[in-house]
Amino acid sequence: MPTVKQDAVQEIKDRLDLVDLVSEHLRLQKAGRDLKGLCPFHQEKTPSLYVSPEKQLWHCYGCQKGGDHFTFIQDIEHVDFRGALRMLAEKTGIVLEESPGAGRQRELKRTIQRLNGLAAQYFHHILLENPAGQRALIQLESRGITRASMTDFQLGFAPAGHRKDNLVRFLRKHGATDGEMVEAGLAIRPEGGGELWDRFRQRIIIPIHDERGELIAFGGRVIDDSNQPKYLNTSQTALYDKGRTLFNLHRARKSIHELKHAVLMEGYFDAITASQANVTNVVTTSGTALTEHQIRLLKRETQELVLAFDRDDAGLNATQRAIELASKSGIHIKVVRVPQGKDPDDYLRAHPDGWANLREHALPEWEYLLRQVLASLDLTEAEDRRRGAELAIPVLAKIPEASVLEIYAQQAAGWLRIEPTALVRDVQRMKSGIPLRASPNHLFRSAPTREETDYSAAKGVGNPRKDEGYLLGLLIGRPDLVPEVAAQLRAVAFSAPSYERVFARLQRMVEEEATVQPVERLSEFEPDEQGLISAVAMTRYPELDSGSEAALRQSLEQCLQTLKINASQRRLKALVGEMRAVRASGDESRLVTLMQENDRLARELDALKDMRYGTS
Repeated sequence: MPTVKQDAVQEIKDRLDLVDLVSEHLRLQKAGRDLKGLCPFHQEKTPSLYVSPEKQLWHCYGCQKGGDHFTFIQDIEHVDFRGALRMLAEKTGIVLEESPGAGRQRELKRTIQRLNGLAAQYFHHILLENPAGQRALIQLESRGITRASMTDFQLGFAPAGHRKDNLVRFLRKHGATDGEMVEAGLAIRPEGGGELWDRFRQRIIIPIHDERGELIAFGGRVIDDSNQPKYLNTSQTALYDKGRTLFNLHRARKSIHELKHAVLMEGYFDAITASQANVTNVVTTSGTALTEHQIRLLKRETQELVLAFDRDDAGLNATQRAIELASKSGIHIKVVRVPQGKDPDDYLRAHPDGWANLREHALPEWEYLLRQVLASLDLTEAEDRRRGAELAIPVLAKIPEASVLEIYAQQAAGWLRIEPTALVRDVQRMKSGIPLRASPNHLFRSAPTREETDYSAAKGVGNPRKDEGYLLGLLIGRPDLVPEVAAQLRAVAFSAPSYERVFARLQRMVEEEATVQPVERLSEFEPDEQGLISAVAMTRYPELDSGSEAALRQSLEQCLQTLKINASQRRLKALVGEMRAVRASGDESRLVTLMQENDRLARELDALKDMRYGTS
């Protein structure tokens, strides 16, 4: 969680009942101790979102989202934690404490916003109303940009002529100081000193907004391609960081939510032309490499990303980098292949109704990369198939999920006419030959399944599985017991990384504050972790309700035993595939080692089951 006084977070929760907050956005009805309603975060006909007045938590057993006041506002309003904090603080009348320099920084941002607004009006007027903008206007119209789009996107033109300070003189008339214009990134000091110059001269101007629609910067394109750089952005300011901004996101958000995916293109005019073709869910990186922060911005809006970059070498490289970066975040990716020699802007100008066809034939990211590396090969020739395998292996090695790796290994093996196990084996060799931050399964099943988190069936009935979810629920209720099981937790192999992260963070919290209540500090966990915690924290556990220490400790031990059993079963299942592959390769020494491990694990599993269930 960002650095914010925990007192402010708790005070907001104390003043605002979660039931009242959620009720502002959906209709709730009684469901035993809880209330339930139709989840606003996915399509459903039967209510699966539950709110606990007692715990002041919410959880959807359909899409697995959940958390507290802040998580709900983050998800419903598509803002980050600080945005939710500001909204809820304003709603509850709480004044957030600020650092001594916060007042000056806030005033600077307001000044930059004011100057940006004046500059946008000036540039737009020059383009449409002043003879100095005539050449730029003709150029835009020749690219198919309509007057309506020029108005919607508030396009403009920065003149130069015999002077280099046209905007500077205009802003001075409106009370701007030289220092303010430099801070806003609208003016520069020439080398050697002297009067300020406009940063943008003889350029078509494209205003840039943040995700909330605030005007924060400008992009400028030359009207004479012999001048360089072709594109120039506002320098980094208190408002603008190009690596943390996606052009057109504020306009595209509504369509992104409705269409369930975002389209990522490269340049400003790609988005403008797409908008004219009624493709309204487009955002762009404005010519810069995609960043992790931009991925996080997109993940707040959607779980699916469609890439539509240029087909030149730079565009192909950008597509590959974007896939490698975005795949680590768990977002689903597809790639639209614009016809060779075209960029999205060119294609949509020539084929305004052609997007649906391109989108229909978009390829999943890994299939796209495999086809790219194999495109120039004749796979009827043995030598080209060997070369194809060499090119495919590095692509497959980048796939974070084991199940997805298997799917694309099978696909590539089919094209290459070889056994999939051979490809997978070589991929694992490549991975083991370089330093890895984690095992190949690091991101496998990064999101919990419904089965893992849906504890509604365990609410006081039957014999619930005493697994990692049940264990988490017990320790959330009694965090003082975390130190007693910490050593065993560190030795356990969890079924999903999200559980491992939650237990690790829980241990750190208890080490820092023995009396901590994790549900009161839910904002310190990641969104998927909050979903896990909200599900288990809203469940009732007989061991906790009865107050029996003996029953509680017995259940803790049973949970730990179940985790060990499950881990052994997963490893035994993996060994079956490994032994099959080794038999095919003829590596007798390796096969003996694996068979010995299989026998040892089978014996250990029988002993664990005997201890857990009383039978072998």
